[in-house]
Amino acid sequence: MLPKVTYIFRQTLVTAGVSLSVMEHCLVGGFSAILIPQLREDTTFTVSSNTETWIASIYGISLIPGALMTPFILSRYGRRKANLISSLIMILGWVCTVFANDAKLILFARFIQGMALGISSLSGPILVGEYTTPKYRGGFLTVMTLSLSLGSMIVHTVGSLLTWRRTAMFCLGLTVLDAIIILLSPETPVFLATRGRYDECRKVFHWLRGHEEEDELEAMIKADMHRKETKLQNKKGLLKKITAKSKYVVDISKKSEFYKPLILMLHLDVINVWSGSMMMDIYGIDILHKLTRDDINVYNWLIAMDVVRLMAKGCGIVVHSKFKRRTMVIMFVCLNILAYLSTAIFSYTKDRNFGFYHPVIPAILVYFLIITVGTGIQPLVNIIAGEIFPLEYKGVSSMIIVLFLAVNITVKMKTLPYLFWNIGLPGTYCLYSGLIVYALVVVMTILPETKDKTLQYIEEVYWKKPSFRDKLAKEQPSC
Repeated sequence: MLPKVTYIFRQTLVTAGVSLSVMEHCLVGGFSAILIPQLREDTTFTVSSNTETWIASIYGISLIPGALMTPFILSRYGRRKANLISSLIMILGWVCTVFANDAKLILFARFIQGMALGISSLSGPILVGEYTTPKYRGGFLTVMTLSLSLGSMIVHTVGSLLTWRRTAMFCLGLTVLDAIIILLSPETPVFLATRGRYDECRKVFHWLRGHEEEDELEAMIKADMHRKETKLQNKKGLLKKITAKSKYVVDISKKSEFYKPLILMLHLDVINVWSGSMMMDIYGIDILHKLTRDDINVYNWLIAMDVVRLMAKGCGIVVHSKFKRRTMVIMFVCLNILAYLSTAIFSYTKDRNFGFYHPVIPAILVYFLIITVGTGIQPLVNIIAGEIFPLEYKGVSSMIIVLFLAVNITVKMKTLPYLFWNIGLPGTYCLYSGLIVYALVVVMTILPETKDKTLQYIEEVYWKKPSFRDKLAKEQPSC
């Protein structure tokens, strides 16, 4: 038998392709902070303020068609091919950006990049959840979120040294590397099981995890056999199938194993999008100018912010491998609300020349906000997204989540400049705090503890799904 470190290395290798795909989210988002200021100074481009907001937000809209096509790709062609398709579309987007000679081609490039992000948003957490062992799943999912911060730091650092075209070329190179890793990775055992390829499923499962987790492997295969037997018994004609599908949609909407994790994840996504990290990536320069009185090198501040976020997510890997998910969610979201309100109070007093001002204060407040998101919120949301959805509803639930995420991103990026103009930074931050408080209350009501639980255990015990293995409902597995 191979040493345990070999299997950890193999899981690290296959999840590296997922991490690079997820990194594209911040490469695309952070690229706006480099692109827009340089386009303002480029005499060959005519970019209005309205066009700038579309450059910042259009990829949020195109997440929707990407998400809509993803369940079909995931169920028909597999998780690995979905991730590969995402990378190929992203490569096309960066190529268009490199050769763009007007704003229209840039908008087109960012639109198709949004489609790629829509696919990877669904396939990424699913891939990591199905590739990795429960004991280390939280760490791997946290590394996936760590790659988000690394993406921001890379694009901001490279963009401070190079033109936006050369920065796009650099991002293109990373995406090509991602595609190569995905090509060398196997399909997930879960998908192979759903296609009835049980021998190949066992082979890949043993290659990834060894022979110490046979219970989870056999439970997964038996669950798939049970689902196939049920479908075979209920096989009907076309008209009856349509009627049955309609009834199925109505029926699953009433099932706790469908709507509970879905409602939970919708509110976790509200917290994730509105907690401030994405806002700092795209509008960080404007926010830093609003919080300071002195002339500052905004690129240095952005890079320092990215370094802090990267270190915070590195700490998150340790934190979330040791402490319970639910406790961490509550603590870090409360700290995020505190950071918002503290920054709002500081900005209000600064604008009215009240109290004491020192340039260190806005730096502490900005980094405090980034730490709450980097160490806690982003890693936790990604970890929980990879754990809570039952296999039967994983595709449709994930699609709904990404559609909702797309709306959130678009609304936030389009409205932020107008909120700053009308109610200022203090009012905007207070508004965001109120939204996060509401979402936290809902999350606290629903969220179970998922740390070190197998996907099968979470599906059958927490969401009250009828079990064909009664002992799973009576015994908590040790991982």
